[in-house]
Amino acid sequence: MTVHEWREAITGTWIDPNLIERINDLMDKYLIDNLKLAYQAGKGSRKLVPVLFPKDTLGPISKFLEERSNCNVAEENIFLFPNTGLSIDHASGHHCLKTVVYSCPNLQQPHLLIADKFRHRVSTLFAQLDLPAENR
Repeated sequence: MTVHEWREAITGTWIDPNLIERINDLMDKYLIDNLKLAYQAGKGSRKLVPVLFPKDTLGPISKFLEERSNCNVAEENIFLFPNTGLSIDHASGHHCLKTVVYSCPNLQQPHLLIADKFRHRVSTLFAQLDLPAENR
């Protein structure tokens, strides 16, 4: 994701304010108020993939952006999660996760901690929430 795509999310570029005014469903209103929507190019395709940012992540990500120049991030690096060392490339979530997992000394099966399993776990936890079907 690029910084430009992030800024589009913050400013609500992808959400039509006229449609928001017509929303009556309480859950939809809650989601609009508590999530920011961005789109980025899908991996290996030309399709756009939606990315949701919970409200509580906005401040930390903004702080992260403010500190880029103090962290050896190239000024021309367009990515929201950049590599350091004056690189113009982005960080690899897979490699970052793998580095963190393998730095934990007491894990018996670190190879099982992968992004797919994290996504599955989040989906499982969400499904266990006591929400009516229309609010899931």
